[in-house]
Amino acid sequence: MCEIRHVGRKINILSHKIKRRIGKIGSEYGISTMQAKILGFIYNNSSKIDIFQKTIEEEFDIRRSSVTSVLTLMEKNELIKRVSVSEDARLKKIIITDKGLEIHKLVYKEIEEIEYLIKDTLAADELEIFINILEKLNKKISD
Repeated sequence: MCEIRHVGRKINILSHKIKRRIGKIGSEYGISTMQAKILGFIYNNSSKIDIFQKTIEEEFDIRRSSVTSVLTLMEKNELIKRVSVSEDARLKKIIITDKGLEIHKLVYKEIEEIEYLIKDTLAADELEIFINILEKLNKKISD
């Protein structure tokens, strides 16, 4: 029989292992987990909307000063560029550079590998149950 106690701890351990594995790829290229998340967000959304610092603050629910520090470092490391927009020269649109794009692709490849490992480990019906349980727990804990 499965150990019922410490379920939250087991979920936390799995989450940390996944984050650590993804973070390892980022650290090989000198970026933090937050920088990797921001690159992913820019990559996935910049074709639909203009990305500004405020957009990132709201998306990740982090303070302006923290976002400023992260973006400044990302710009210094040539992962992003800030470009003026014609409507308002004070606004700086954030775009991903070729270097940022390459690092994003490497991090995303690792995410896909983890997804594959999960799908390969669980049978189709187990995976469906697992996802349903995760969604149910997320909803219940959010209430």
